[in-house]
Amino acid sequence: MKPGNAADTGMNQGSQASSDIAEPDCKELNKRNADQRGKLGKDKAESIKSAFGKSGATTVAHGSLNGGPPIGAASRLLPSRYKHLAQGLWAEKSKAKRRKMRKSRRSNVCPEAPYRYSKAARPHQSHCESKILETLFSGSPKPSGSLLLNINWQSSNNPNSKDPCAACEKLLCHAQNNCGIDILLCQKDPKKDAQPLEC
Repeated sequence: MKPGNAADTGMNQGSQASSDIAEPDCKELNKRNADQRGKLGKDKAESIKSAFGKSGATTVAHGSLNGGPPIGAASRLLPSRYKHLAQGLWAEKSKAKRRKMRKSRRSNVCPEAPYRYSKAARPHQSHCESKILETLFSGSPKPSGSLLLNINWQSSNNPNSKDPCAACEKLLCHAQNNCGIDILLCQKDPKKDAQPLEC
């Protein structure tokens, strides 16, 4: 699978969802987050199991562009058995090119208004929101419209937080302010209306 290719990922990059696909809402994306976290929490690799289990402080997220099919991500570089998840800049197979990518801190999100990730011990390009946006912007045409995001950040002090971390908020605000994307965030209660990202 090549992330960013709408045919491969099932993402709808147009202004409307296909008539035969029900538009995902926060409840649907919430269920997908729970299912994905459950799978990761039972992974055969102990490092993944502990990171995504009940005590792991990690993130899974699902988004939908303009009501198109959901695209999911998990906040770490996962084995190939999870290649159905968005990889973003981590889709590059060459380790040398991935190292160069991390060092440059560059992004393909809205390149006509360049974005650079902050330097960090754990690269922010590996976060869920980055993987989803970088995947969307790696294709052609570039996405526009509204992106509904349901974030499930299992932080130790705020379980099931729906807020992006500071690094991801910076990227999301860049996309919203410069790239023709309106971002809506699901709330803790999935029955409540999603709220616009405030930048």
